[in-house]
Amino acid sequence: MRATELVKPVAPDGQRWTDWLLSFVWVRVAIYLVAIRALIAPLFVNGRHLVEHMDEHQFHGWELTNKITLLRYHQLPAWNPYWCGGTLGVAAPEDIFFAPDNLLRLLFDVEIARHLSVLLGLCMAAEGAYRLSRAMGSSAIASLGAAFIYATNPMLALWTWVGFFNFVVGFGVMPWVGWCALMGVEKPAYRYLGAFLFAWIFLSAGTYPAPYTLMLIGYLTACMAVMSRSRGALFASKPFVASAIMGVVFVLLVLVKFVPLMLFLKQFSRTWNAVEQHGAPEIFSYLGANHTVLLVLAGAAVLTRDRWAVACALGAGIFFALSMGDFDPLSPYHLLKELPLFKQLRSPERHVALVFLFVALGAARAVTFIEDAVPKALASLLGARSLDELPRSMRVSFVALGTVLIALALGPRYEQMVRAASAQFSQLAFTYEPARTYAQDFRQHRGNRRDAQVFPAVNMGSLYCITGIPVPQSPLLRGDLAQEEYPLDPALATVRRVRWTPNEITLEVTARRATRVLINQNHDRHWRASVGSVVSHQGLLAVDVPAGRHTVVVSFVDRALQLSLFVSALTLLALGAMLALHVARVLRQSSRALRGAQG
Repeated sequence: MRATELVKPVAPDGQRWTDWLLSFVWVRVAIYLVAIRALIAPLFVNGRHLVEHMDEHQFHGWELTNKITLLRYHQLPAWNPYWCGGTLGVAAPEDIFFAPDNLLRLLFDVEIARHLSVLLGLCMAAEGAYRLSRAMGSSAIASLGAAFIYATNPMLALWTWVGFFNFVVGFGVMPWVGWCALMGVEKPAYRYLGAFLFAWIFLSAGTYPAPYTLMLIGYLTACMAVMSRSRGALFASKPFVASAIMGVVFVLLVLVKFVPLMLFLKQFSRTWNAVEQHGAPEIFSYLGANHTVLLVLAGAAVLTRDRWAVACALGAGIFFALSMGDFDPLSPYHLLKELPLFKQLRSPERHVALVFLFVALGAARAVTFIEDAVPKALASLLGARSLDELPRSMRVSFVALGTVLIALALGPRYEQMVRAASAQFSQLAFTYEPARTYAQDFRQHRGNRRDAQVFPAVNMGSLYCITGIPVPQSPLLRGDLAQEEYPLDPALATVRRVRWTPNEITLEVTARRATRVLINQNHDRHWRASVGSVVSHQGLLAVDVPAGRHTVVVSFVDRALQLSLFVSALTLLALGAMLALHVARVLRQSSRALRGAQG
């Protein structure tokens, strides 16, 4: 059972000229790029500048740290010495090192790469919503409208404005995973593609997009099972089997991030307001007066008793209720946060993004119904019981007329909604100049949490910082010390730095008797020493060394991370091999077909 078989529009795809035209991916991408260029002009100006917002600067600083650690020091950024006096790197919730779009940071300057990631995220959002809408049986023109509504929703605009570009990418990829969940019921290849895309969301600092995607998969799977129930228990179970396979592959792919992240969150919990709630009028305000027609269309679609229209309306209602937050002990949000993987969530209004997705998809069903009703009505006026009884030329003309009429009637409304979103995106301004690089030995600085992007560029750590998780800082951390590694008692030992990298520090220690060497970074249990033993000195990284002259190598070694990396890499290689075999099989079939045609 294919997802598209659950809904059969009146007009077959081949009879809509817009369906044919928009079947070319390059045509759709060109439309997206032109629209994004018009909507978010600042994105294409000052490519090396940043948004003047603290969160943007922090994300930039972390991403620059990853790039420096990998390309300059040839190390995995397991430890980040540039922030808060030293904290976990790839295990941190906000880190995107393992995400596919991090390749942009490695190929280009971080500033340019972050601009490109926004462009990528918005294009992915539009194309993903388009594909999901088409899988639900909506026409191409209706699906294109859904694509623009979702890609320009106010939450994406807000996250772009404050520098949450990882959210733009994560929520942009999300509809693709929903599409794969539908298509994967019958075609196994989509299950693996969905797992990869879901992993992308999780690895791209998907603290919110990932759990929201999990909810989306669960809801769509349940809808597919209910719709398939009439074909027997075997068919009703297939959506759950497909989603389970997707989930297993997803877990294996993200193990490199999941294991260290869970260990990290077990130590430090995210903090926020004790109670977060919003009234229904406040949530409705996100939609705005310009989106009234969208709500009317989505509601009208339910009256047609179309199964996907009903599912979209119910989905929009569920996520609307979640957006209202913890307004009651039995509220959906309160119950959701009782689940292990959802305890860390906050800011319930972020569910509005999924409200927009489902409302846009539901409206697409209404637009498709109206678009199909026009040729059907014209056929009935001519005494035909169905379009199939009419000559092909007349059939195509009637369908084209339906498309033109729906475009003329609703096109200006949709344009108005998109232009309203343009006003929100227009607040975006890349006016903050990037930091200049300066080569020097690493040292800690008092720092500034609002200019986090400056310090990695000059090889300095910022002690003054802020994170969503209260990571402890040693009270002994100091900025601008004469020496970053020093003996607790200068009368007993001398310490000289031989080599410094983010994950490994080599020291030459000459001790008259056993003593303690202090390192101006936070202690963590993953630090190891080649001589002596690593200890915590009031939260400061320290090494107890024996008497004598020693070369002490202090290394950050996370065995759980290494093992998880091996499993995830092996899974990725297996998926790559499956893709190569699939491409080879397609090429062989195409070659045989070509030889047959020539023969």
